[in-house]
Amino acid sequence: MRILIGSPVHQKPEILSLFLQALERLDSPDVLPDYLFVDDNDNLTSSKWLVDFANRLPGRVLPLLTGLQQAEDRIDENIHHWPPALVWKVAGFKNRLIEYALQHHYDALFLVDSDLVLHSRTLCRLIETEKDIVSEIFWTRWQPDGALLPQVWVSDEYNLFHREEGEVLSAEERAHRELHFIHQLHIPGLYEVGGLGACTLIRRRALEAGVHFGKIKNVSYWGEDRHFSIRAAAYGFPLFVDTHYPAMHLYREADRIKAEQLLSTLNYFTSSAANTDHPEHLAHAEHPDASNHFLSYNPSTPSRTPKFSEPGIPDHLRESAVFAKYITDSFVVPQAFSGPRQSELHIPAASKPKLTLSMTVYNEADRKLRDVLLSHREYIDEAVIIDDGSHDGSGELCRELLKGIPLRLIRNETASIANEVELRKQQWRETVASSPEWILNMDADEMFESRFAQEVHSLLAGTKADTICFRLYDMWSSTHYRDDDYWQAHRYYRPFLIRYKEGFSYKWKEQSLRCGRFPENVLDLPSEISNYRVQHWGWYTPAIRAAKLERYQLLDPNARYGWKEQYESILDPNPRLTLWVDQDSKKVRDEPASEHEGIHHNTTSDVARIASVQVVGNPEPEINEEAKDTFYEQGEAQEKGVEQGVKCQLCGSSEIGVFHRYEHFTLLGCGSCGLVFRNDVDRIQPEDMIAEIYNVKWVAMQDSAAASTYEEHALFGVMLLDMFSQGKGNLLEIGSGTGEFIHAALQSGWNAVGIEPSADSRAYAKDKYDVDLLPGYWNGKIETDDLPQEPEKTEEDTDLSLDNQYEAVACWHVLEHIADPIAFLTDLREQLLPDGTLYITVPNKNSFTNEAYGAYSPLFTEENHLYHYSEHTLALLLAKSGLRPVALFTRQLSSGLDALLEAHPLYGELDFTEQMGLLAKLQGEKRGHELCCVARAI
Repeated sequence: MRILIGSPVHQKPEILSLFLQALERLDSPDVLPDYLFVDDNDNLTSSKWLVDFANRLPGRVLPLLTGLQQAEDRIDENIHHWPPALVWKVAGFKNRLIEYALQHHYDALFLVDSDLVLHSRTLCRLIETEKDIVSEIFWTRWQPDGALLPQVWVSDEYNLFHREEGEVLSAEERAHRELHFIHQLHIPGLYEVGGLGACTLIRRRALEAGVHFGKIKNVSYWGEDRHFSIRAAAYGFPLFVDTHYPAMHLYREADRIKAEQLLSTLNYFTSSAANTDHPEHLAHAEHPDASNHFLSYNPSTPSRTPKFSEPGIPDHLRESAVFAKYITDSFVVPQAFSGPRQSELHIPAASKPKLTLSMTVYNEADRKLRDVLLSHREYIDEAVIIDDGSHDGSGELCRELLKGIPLRLIRNETASIANEVELRKQQWRETVASSPEWILNMDADEMFESRFAQEVHSLLAGTKADTICFRLYDMWSSTHYRDDDYWQAHRYYRPFLIRYKEGFSYKWKEQSLRCGRFPENVLDLPSEISNYRVQHWGWYTPAIRAAKLERYQLLDPNARYGWKEQYESILDPNPRLTLWVDQDSKKVRDEPASEHEGIHHNTTSDVARIASVQVVGNPEPEINEEAKDTFYEQGEAQEKGVEQGVKCQLCGSSEIGVFHRYEHFTLLGCGSCGLVFRNDVDRIQPEDMIAEIYNVKWVAMQDSAAASTYEEHALFGVMLLDMFSQGKGNLLEIGSGTGEFIHAALQSGWNAVGIEPSADSRAYAKDKYDVDLLPGYWNGKIETDDLPQEPEKTEEDTDLSLDNQYEAVACWHVLEHIADPIAFLTDLREQLLPDGTLYITVPNKNSFTNEAYGAYSPLFTEENHLYHYSEHTLALLLAKSGLRPVALFTRQLSSGLDALLEAHPLYGELDFTEQMGLLAKLQGEKRGHELCCVARAI
């Protein structure tokens, strides 16, 4: 089968180099493919790369076609602006490639964009599908705060949900189907889609039928791939996407760095298999911004797929594992992203959209109005506020707090409390009169979590949706929100933010109470959901709750507009509450903990379900029997409350609640940074705990799993050393256990020394691996006073010392046992050479394991786990210790996955392929069992 690989190329040299390296690694089933490039570069180095590539593959790279050298209008790495003329110029290039393939009788044309890095099995897999038109999937984060989205879609311009002809979908059903489609694409398989592009194999039958990328005159959709997809469907060719070997899209700088590391890792494995050392690969992976800014071709590097030396694992699966690691956001630390959201493909606006705050106030001066307005003024461009008959100075407070921001303040002399819909219509009219672009409609007791302020304008610039929906959390105290059968607002998405559409016929829900903050048909416009959360402070004190109940009894005595049982539950003396965790905030509020009611937390079996999250227009109370919000904000106990006088060991916040009470200890949770820790951490002697646990029985258990421990942990640690440490000098390991890692490091050429307090573990290391470990605990120096006396050394004993500075210090699953982690890490930082590297692993608080087992996860029930870290809290700890993360990712091993799936309420049995897909998904979402970090001094 004759294959032509074609690509229009207008690319930076450092990106093009990676693209060409990946092309050269492609496997082919029969005859080696030919290559044809359209050279549209305005960078001479890029054109030189194409010539060099042709010289490396004589006879297989056809003479270059030339373009018009029109540069892409690229503002920065977050905005790729493609004017129509440029889109149709590229379409013309692709059509020239189609014509060439037809004229020279190729069996198929593989069109691939020059900013992709392909898996070596990509081409073979696409051919194996036997489909006339099929793409390999890749994922792109179009905006730093956006979700990873595929280059394929279901229908129209970029619908990510299925809909039958004539079927009318509610917003919640549309969102549910979109999530299902996205989830499906994470599972390896072959799926029919409605549109595709950028990495597509087109067989001759489709080429001869006349498919091409020219513009369809009566279609206004943006992008040549959409016109190609519509034309293919009109000619009767179904479109498919394969998801076995996702490509890597080099959309921004962080992607380029990951791609260089990916290819360096694959080349390293290849050279290791050939017993050839290529240190330049590792050096480049470690220093991607060196003067040689992109990898040069190395004639000694094999041009075919790497063949790895270890038997038993197919090469393509090993390569897939490397791709899975680097293709997600889980390895190299990029810029801080806010939470994911579901969004459509977009062409970002070049300027910042105007954001108008719309609000009504009534006697809010002594409540949360000050905090609410101060939070909003960080990001709004103007405000429209209706002062609905306040007599406490609320209007004057608005003027004071929003000074310097354009403000339309309208005063009603009489409150409209009995006719909400007329008040909302007035609010709408006055807001529209200000010629808004985006309208943020918030009540005077509602505010977003802190991370929203930094990301809202990126959110607006990066969406084609007109309505954005969020979840609202009813705060019942300063630290906890209510979550029970009657209070479930946070499980639904509702509109708070809309783009004003002049000419759209907005319609109101004509009822005097609970009419909705927006016209009821705003969800008929293109909508999306966002994971930024809204705090509703309208219930957070007993006095406020009592006043609201009185109001509802007056205005809605028969519960016509509300829910009688919910009204009756307002004064419940024992509500079930959940700790609020400010996920990405580094700010600590000084508000005192509430002294009000006791707190009853959710049951540990409650786990978030996709199906339990709905999008609603006007919030009608419903009982939903699905599970509750994320497990790690929950616990189960009796008579629990805010812990008085306790501060977070990491951020200093006093917003501390009980996470869970176990038989012998209690875990607390910080409502500010999210750290979970033992309540008695400042009184614990970890040495006593370690001596009790790491005894003969533990060593015997380790011995029974020695092979897997060595392969899955020791060799993994050495691999990290090879990737992130330049030379093999002095290495210190704290907590060496039974010696596997020290042995592997010594075998790899490191001058390694380990410290281990357990005599039984040290004896095993000596007997099994002939490795000598130093006795003691690390406390700025080696401490041996608390250790039992051991026989004096003989002349044959090896002398070990710590009188060094180290190229590398490793502490694998040690940090969670350390009572004072800041002091511990600060001291380890001092042991490093100036360019030395610290390697850390800890259990991941946000892991799939904890999700499956809840509060009774083995990670939580281990008494000697003093702290439970997430990606955020570990990064915060490093910063306080004078360290910065170079890499921060999670790992989920396949061993034990069956038991996890059985325990998890959302999963049944999965076959091997599905399990591999799940592992890759967990890696990408940083939900692996183990949190891994590589760090250096700031």
